[in-house]
Amino acid sequence: MKNLKRKVTAIVLSTLFAAMQVSYASIDTGLGAGNGGADINNITGGYQGINGVGTGNVDLNFDGNAHVNWDHLNINKGESLNFNAVNGANNLTILNTVNHGMSTISGQISANSGIGQLIIANPNGVLFDGCQFTTAGDLMVTTQDMSQMNVNDLSNAKFTQIYDNNGNLIGIDIKNGATFNIGGEYNVLAPSINIANSTIKADSVRLVTANGQDYLALGAKVPTDKPVVRMEAVDIDGDVYIQAGPGKVHTVSGGKITGNLKVESEDRVALNYHDNGQKLSVTGDVDVTANGEYLFLRNAEVGGNLSMTNGGGFLDVGNLTVTGDAILRTTDLSQGAYRHFVHVIGDTNIGGDLTINSLNNIHIGGYDYDAIQLADGSLTVGGAIDAYANNGTIAVTIDTTADTIKLTSEQLNIITDGKALLTANDYQFKAHGYIGGLSTTDDSTVDAQIRYVMEKYQLLGNPKSHTYLNIAGGTISNIETKATAYVDSKGNMDLTGANANNIYIGSDKDITILGDGVHANNITVAGKTDNLTVETAANSRDYTLKYTNIRDAKEITIDKSTEITYDMANGENGWNIRDPRPENTTYLVVKGNGDNPNPDPTPIPDGNENAKVLRSYENQSVNMSQVYTPVAYAADLDDDQIDRGVRKNVDGSVTVVRAFPMVN
Repeated sequence: MKNLKRKVTAIVLSTLFAAMQVSYASIDTGLGAGNGGADINNITGGYQGINGVGTGNVDLNFDGNAHVNWDHLNINKGESLNFNAVNGANNLTILNTVNHGMSTISGQISANSGIGQLIIANPNGVLFDGCQFTTAGDLMVTTQDMSQMNVNDLSNAKFTQIYDNNGNLIGIDIKNGATFNIGGEYNVLAPSINIANSTIKADSVRLVTANGQDYLALGAKVPTDKPVVRMEAVDIDGDVYIQAGPGKVHTVSGGKITGNLKVESEDRVALNYHDNGQKLSVTGDVDVTANGEYLFLRNAEVGGNLSMTNGGGFLDVGNLTVTGDAILRTTDLSQGAYRHFVHVIGDTNIGGDLTINSLNNIHIGGYDYDAIQLADGSLTVGGAIDAYANNGTIAVTIDTTADTIKLTSEQLNIITDGKALLTANDYQFKAHGYIGGLSTTDDSTVDAQIRYVMEKYQLLGNPKSHTYLNIAGGTISNIETKATAYVDSKGNMDLTGANANNIYIGSDKDITILGDGVHANNITVAGKTDNLTVETAANSRDYTLKYTNIRDAKEITIDKSTEITYDMANGENGWNIRDPRPENTTYLVVKGNGDNPNPDPTPIPDGNENAKVLRSYENQSVNMSQVYTPVAYAADLDDDQIDRGVRKNVDGSVTVVRAFPMVN
């Protein structure tokens, strides 16, 4: 967001409020008939005259800075009020203050190129109803008392009146297709600002509402139900900066901002929470800081980066497309009755990295607030996901894809619904408690369990009703927990880093435990895994390894002090590969005797003629043209011994034979 220039100085305003250079009193312009009129009380400064009184097309001419004091200012549809710099004057400031009643502008207002800034100040409010507003320079519309205003610091605007006589917030409303073409900056300052179904083009649009100190100083109630800033289906060409005090900031029914959007609020913010089927589109960056019960951004497209921070409650984003990076944070700026946690819901696509830092929980998953249950969705991130829950649990209940997925629960758990699939090249999971999925029990659903664990901030060890955290495949560079972790892979899994108590892993394909960075009390290969390979130095393995043997479907336990050798192998580089394969069993593959060890150990002579023939060929080349292929199983040639090896045929050729496989 660029720095907003300030063309009006305190000296200029002081001059405008000082003694008149020229004074004209009680001019009835003829505008606004039947709607309160447009009556000039007096004018000070470089006023040069008025044209078109009573015609519905009025010109006010100036050759110096001027202050126009209106009793009433209203312009009906079909009428126009034009502010003109004359006699070569330029960069003029024209201040308009209104004494009585709300101003309703339904016609046209313009200011030519000699006027650097046009200001309309009405402490009773302004309604722009289907109007057309064109200025070559800056425009400011405000309900402030201009004599109390520090125009060099709009961030600290002071309001001396917040509510009207009926208890309603005094506001500036822009609606019904109003169009603003502003050559410079457009600043709107009021306790309440509403922009609906209108179009604004400006270098920048700044919306400022009353701050908390104003309410304290005036003894006024803080708004609770109605928004202080509301934008509905707007079309704004330019950067937008919203600075809001107490009260809600809402955008609804979509809209388009061609530029950056920055929001700083002392309270709640809901951007496009109620979309009515319309997207909110921001072509640049979105930067939102709030300090309320909630901060929402939904159903939106962001062409740049997204940064959202809430210090007073939860943060909820969903159904987003973000071209750049996204950063989501909750802090303890205003810790009260509301837990500070982050929801990433619906179908969301982040082009860059996604960083989440939550004071409490993080939920990546769809949620139906009406039905109070989990819902479908997906999260796709082009770069890395780095999610950090300081005092809460991380729950993932939708399919999630990124280059790297890093989930850290500093105090509690990492849980899933047992169905969500995480897809990445690299995974890192760190939790103080349980890592894995939850499954249904007789008296609760997964939805209820996940909500209970998160709402009660429950630390899990090894739940009785558990399932796996599912990954698509890739490298797990870290599993860290003092409790138990359950991870299952749909593809090949490399485990290269761990510091855990108990780890249960499984894969539909291969598992490789690689390097010297894997530390645990127990690692159990659960379920069916094609090949289990342990490539860890013998003196660095400090975990007990358990798996179910392919050979006899019995659980094998290899304690910490036992070196895993080639002789233990029962998989592709060992012997006795079973066919058919027993249920939920694993091949243990150990690289030994080089990269391609002999798949069959040398048979022991048994006195059988075939074994003698095999021994005679052991260290000799065999003419493959004399060997019938493929290798065939042969009946036991002897009654009491198992035959292995080569059968020499009468014609001098040989056939490689094996006995029928043993059957348990």
